[in-house]
Amino acid sequence: GFVPGLFGTSHGALQFMAYEDLKERYNKYRNRVSDTKLNTVEYIMMAAVSKIFAVTATYPYQVVRARLQDQHNTYSGVFDVIRRTWR
Repeated sequence: GFVPGLFGTSHGALQFMAYEDLKERYNKYRNRVSDTKLNTVEYIMMAAVSKIFAVTATYPYQVVRARLQDQHNTYSGVFDVIRRTWR
């Protein structure tokens, strides 16, 4: 599970990237300067949407990692886990 574990660091990066992009697009949509402060509800919405995006993008990796770490099954590698899980 070491190699798939390396992909786990991407979750935070994806969330941060989505959060910043959402804030910028939202301010542009509202015809405001891109670094305008948002109100509390807007911050919460941006955080929630970016978290949902990051979880959706990285959840399949967590399934693969957990299956590789399961000692009750034997897999020949990451692609074997993906193939067997897909089936």
